[in-house]
Amino acid sequence: MKKTNRLSRWKKKEKNSLFFEHPINPEFQKILDKKPEEDSKITNLDIMKLAKELIFDIKDEKPLFYIICPILDTYNLEIDYEHCMTVSFSGNKKELEQEVVNTLGVAVAFELPIYPNNKKVEKQLSDYYEKLVREGFVAPDNEGNDVKLIPTNSKSIEDFKVESFSKIDMTKYWSPSDLLLLRGVVSEELIKLNNAHRTLTSLQVAIEALEELLNTQKRNENKLQECLTKSPILLGLEYSKVIPKHKLGAEYEVDYALEKYTGLIDLMEIESSSLPIFTKQGNPSSYLVHAEQQVIDWLDWVEKIVLMLEQKWKVY
Repeated sequence: MKKTNRLSRWKKKEKNSLFFEHPINPEFQKILDKKPEEDSKITNLDIMKLAKELIFDIKDEKPLFYIICPILDTYNLEIDYEHCMTVSFSGNKKELEQEVVNTLGVAVAFELPIYPNNKKVEKQLSDYYEKLVREGFVAPDNEGNDVKLIPTNSKSIEDFKVESFSKIDMTKYWSPSDLLLLRGVVSEELIKLNNAHRTLTSLQVAIEALEELLNTQKRNENKLQECLTKSPILLGLEYSKVIPKHKLGAEYEVDYALEKYTGLIDLMEIESSSLPIFTKQGNPSSYLVHAEQQVIDWLDWVEKIVLMLEQKWKVY
């Protein structure tokens, strides 16, 4: 039967025989027969010290941990590892996050491996673990005051940076959570490289198409505009939207309105590169004068719109 999650691994009981020193201590049976004192309590910390692993999961939109512990079969004197406890948390989102990070911190301090129960919770576990690596966790000191701690055996966030990959020391222990976080970094880097490759490929194709148009003896502005519209990457990577033939009211039409990620908009008019900018005498050509007038007209139009909007807001 195919296992659907990490916890299902421990559903099947697998007994492990115990080994005893010889001769067996005669007091052993007395220890088994001894009744626990009423005030003796086993804390979560005690269980964490004994645990084999923690399994992270999300139930009803709240994080929890399944603790896998050794159980002594007193009939056959065998050890069995079972799901012996579920640790759940309560509180708001920030409190839940801190409780999970604190639990992860204790587990790392004891070199207790932490696994996601299934693929659906891998990202949440990785995010919690990254917070632990970056900020540490909170635990009470000898006087009961909460203090910030970082396990001495914990990785630093520098260990998970791409430039540190060549320096990874494989003689040191890398926990399942370390590998999960490392895999996330690698995946993000691969996505960046893939996007960069696609961008460079698109840019190369666009440049070749533009060069072909510019190398023709008779320039065609419509075909040039069609090329730029089809390959907006030629206009720059800082633009989130490229709008061809954009109208400024009913008065003007610009070849392009280029909206930046910052929200600013550039207006662009294209002209044939074969048109002279200056006359032989060094004066502005009629084409340059016409282009300057276009810009002045656009600025006047924008200023009028701004004034109209300001007056409208004053009225209301």
